[in-house]
Amino acid sequence: MATLFGILRRAAATRQYWVQARLSSTAASRQGELIDWVKVNGGSVSHAISISYPNAATGAGLQAAQACKAGDRLVHLPAHCQLTYGDNTSPKLMSLIEKVPQELWGAKLALQVLQERCLGTKSFFRHYISNLPVGVPGIPLFFSQDAIKALEEYPPLSQQVKRRCRWLVSFADGELADAASSSGDPFEGQRIDANMLGWAMAVTTSRAFRVRGPDKPAAQLPLIDMCNHSFAPNCQVFPGQDGSVDLVASRDIQASEPLLLSYGNLSNDFFLLDYGFLVPLNPFDAVAVRFDVAFFQAANALSKQKVDDEALDTVEDFQEALLAELKLAGPEADRELMVRRSLPSCSPRAVAAARILSAQDAAELAGRSAESLGQWKQAVSPINEVKALRMLAGVAFFVLSRFPATLEQDKQLLAGQSAGPLPDDMALAVQFRLGKKQLMAELLHDLANRIKALAMQPIGRQDSTAAAHHSTGNPGKRSYSTSTAAWTVKDVLR
Repeated sequence: MATLFGILRRAAATRQYWVQARLSSTAASRQGELIDWVKVNGGSVSHAISISYPNAATGAGLQAAQACKAGDRLVHLPAHCQLTYGDNTSPKLMSLIEKVPQELWGAKLALQVLQERCLGTKSFFRHYISNLPVGVPGIPLFFSQDAIKALEEYPPLSQQVKRRCRWLVSFADGELADAASSSGDPFEGQRIDANMLGWAMAVTTSRAFRVRGPDKPAAQLPLIDMCNHSFAPNCQVFPGQDGSVDLVASRDIQASEPLLLSYGNLSNDFFLLDYGFLVPLNPFDAVAVRFDVAFFQAANALSKQKVDDEALDTVEDFQEALLAELKLAGPEADRELMVRRSLPSCSPRAVAAARILSAQDAAELAGRSAESLGQWKQAVSPINEVKALRMLAGVAFFVLSRFPATLEQDKQLLAGQSAGPLPDDMALAVQFRLGKKQLMAELLHDLANRIKALAMQPIGRQDSTAAAHHSTGNPGKRSYSTSTAAWTVKDVLR
């Protein structure tokens, strides 16, 4: 794997090839040429917007040159000015695109971008291509070994990075090498290596739109795709007639404000992997947890509820049926759960699973569907709810314990207290894993407050009777004292 990342890290040097291939003009003139290109080809660009170009590494952005009103159309882009693949793609290139796995949709579009790059001044999209960034430094594909190692503390992301790297090298050394040595090479005889393919994939995943729907090829939208992200955007993209696309102000915008779009309610996994940045305190961030009965029951034991070791990885028939309804059991199971920073935003399937596994018998869940069990406000009973919340707290604690470094250690690293300032990629990796730890810490705090609130609620006669019935259940089942009808949930917390 060291060799693999070394290959991609050399992109900084090989990307100089692309710099030399750019049109011989200044950044300002390239921007003006792009705006003129859109206008000449049937589009429109409002005089109220301008392109900001901080440096070649980070690429361009859009901002308001003067105040805009809500509803103003800022850019109109005809369908033929949207860079995508399909009917007009050469058969040779299309055969390569079809060999790319569907989950790597960005790589499919990347091949079309590379062809346009190789065409140089012959490309219809040459003015757009010349404005693309030279590098996408925040994308983990180009991280150092140390930064990748830091990401390995959170396997759901690091495994995706490694899979992409392996595919890039394999595809470049295989299919692309074969295409270069055959007739009809779609890349004008230029050798496309893993670096170049990685650069194009980073450019497409960080800029592409699904304007034609989720099942259709993605597209690069010149000018429009320069807008940066915000969960409180001031612009929106709307489909127009004949496949055109419009960028429209969604509120009044002041002069010099950046034009912002929402890339979606995404977790920081997606933002880092595809866009190369993180959103601090992202309300949509999550920690991926793989559901396993033994894992959840071990978390239950960790929360100081008494569990027989023999009970681990075993469930009753009624529990198995409800877990299958949640697709957490059975041959078609999808066991990935997205756990968030508070119970209301937590995965409904995670909440439902905890309530199901905390139930004493089928009667306790009678009349409840798996879907309703995932609605956090609809507890089964105070006793069941405390047990379920403690189980979820155990899961969160387990996740935290798997990180070798603590929250404080990561904060010290970022502050430069350990070994001085971190390289940019290492800082991003540490910020990413720190965010996951903070998320789990906040969830634990929320669960603790909810358990404490429940502990103050007295249990009615019906609940105490049910608890007494449960205490005489099957051997190995959890049992609780019911010596008095006036007991409270505090008994469960002991």
